[in-house]
Amino acid sequence: MSTLFDGPPVFNGAEGEARRDAALSRLRARRADLIRECTAAALRVALDRGEVCADDVRAAVAIPADISPKFVGVVFRDLADTGVLRCIGFRRSKRPAAHARPLSVWRLADVDAALAWLAAHPPLPADPAPAADPPTVAD
Repeated sequence: MSTLFDGPPVFNGAEGEARRDAALSRLRARRADLIRECTAAALRVALDRGEVCADDVRAAVAIPADISPKFVGVVFRDLADTGVLRCIGFRRSKRPAAHARPLSVWRLADVDAALAWLAAHPPLPADPAPAADPPTVAD
């Protein structure tokens, strides 16, 4: 009997990590301003409460609907890689759209680094209002 399954699946952790890192690099390039805003929000919450999760960031920053909720993960990845935050566990999301999925909970590990990041990255100026269409001359 012939099957489509030829054996156990082959998992390659290195390939998975490479794909993740490539996706995060693309996000950093395409959404730099939004990542900066989310990073600042995560740090402010962590400084205020001692810990932070993705729900906290999503509550503080308006993230466009066309961006995956997983987007916020790049913020925590970067802050963990630099030692500013460390993962201490998980909690269920309270956002209905997240279906109570588990979220990493991050504890502030380096207060000085968090304050230094915020000082070096002041809020970006708000986008100016779009220019009005120039007046037209009626024939």
